[in-house]
Amino acid sequence: MFFRKKKQINTQDKQEPKQEEFNFYGIADILHLIKREIGVDLFGKKSILETRFSLFCKERGFYSFKSFFDALQIDKKLKQEFINLVTVNETYFLREIAQLQEAINFAQSKTHQCVKILCAPCASGEEVYSLAMLIESQNMGYNYEIIGIDINSEVIEKAKKGIYSPRSLHRVDEQSKSRFFRFYGDKYEINHSLFLYVSFKQLNIFDPAFLDLGKFDIIFSRNMLIYFDDLFRVAAMKRFYEILKPDGRVYLGHADIVPENEFFIKYGYGTNCYYTKHL
Repeated sequence: MFFRKKKQINTQDKQEPKQEEFNFYGIADILHLIKREIGVDLFGKKSILETRFSLFCKERGFYSFKSFFDALQIDKKLKQEFINLVTVNETYFLREIAQLQEAINFAQSKTHQCVKILCAPCASGEEVYSLAMLIESQNMGYNYEIIGIDINSEVIEKAKKGIYSPRSLHRVDEQSKSRFFRFYGDKYEINHSLFLYVSFKQLNIFDPAFLDLGKFDIIFSRNMLIYFDDLFRVAAMKRFYEILKPDGRVYLGHADIVPENEFFIKYGYGTNCYYTKHL
């Protein structure tokens, strides 16, 4: 009687399928696209971003920057997801409170009119709500409207929902928390009934629709110009010039650099400085 000899299984035959290697060629095209679309110059961070961007690509089935770049030309949803990745910024309530209060003091001089304020970019809404809280707390007795815009669709949705972690509110006193927020679980939610004159919109300042927002008394644009080169910084200030009222003011972040230009004059120093139009 014969027994069939069991075939020995060679474990080396059971190899995991090789994962396709990522081709990093073409990242310069990606960086040029970012600069062209949103003005942000990331060429100095190329080596840092290669890994981050390649992970984003592989999660979506792309194994080269070239194929990813080609897809960005035709897939608007993919492009927005990528812009969201590039433009995530963390902020908190009442940041640079002295500058916020300076702007509110200026707004008080606009008696008998609706004061319009723009925050561009607004990130996840903390700056917009902070300004509204200061106005409401000081019972100024005038109408106002605050519009927040950002190119990042995800942070705009967060701003509209108005739900924040305790960390975001670490500078807000308990009385203001009780008045302007509802606390549940481990989050704070904006009391939307107290912010009827606040709105948010996903928008790029370089889009044609930006000029359709109307005219503003005050524009906040803090910590955006630091990511631009001089050409885009002047271009951004020109956009602000076009929607600012003749006697309005622009407030920037303390690290934002503005090259000499024909549009604005700078007044003051440090965090309390502001810009007015050349008339």
